[in-house]
Amino acid sequence: MISDRTQITGRGQIQLPAKIRRAMGAEIGDEILLRQKENGEIVVELLKRKKLCELAGILHAKRPFAGVDDEEEQTRTRVAEKTGKYERTE
Repeated sequence: MISDRTQITGRGQIQLPAKIRRAMGAEIGDEILLRQKENGEIVVELLKRKKLCELAGILHAKRPFAGVDDEEEQTRTRVAEKTGKYERTE
């Protein structure tokens, strides 16, 4: 069993001690869920943050992927149009 202590700051924050973070596998960007049970006990649950590579393929494509270069160009064009820094030449 691992135990450690931490303090509550003036802003109501706590810092998880390193050995507790390592034991639970917590990483930067993960979330901690705190729940109080009916008996008053507080349960701490780690909610792992999904990595971008884990999200690949979860959305079904309606059209074939044109490629990274084409997508980047389309994105730049749309951003420029929305910010008024792009003029179409047709």
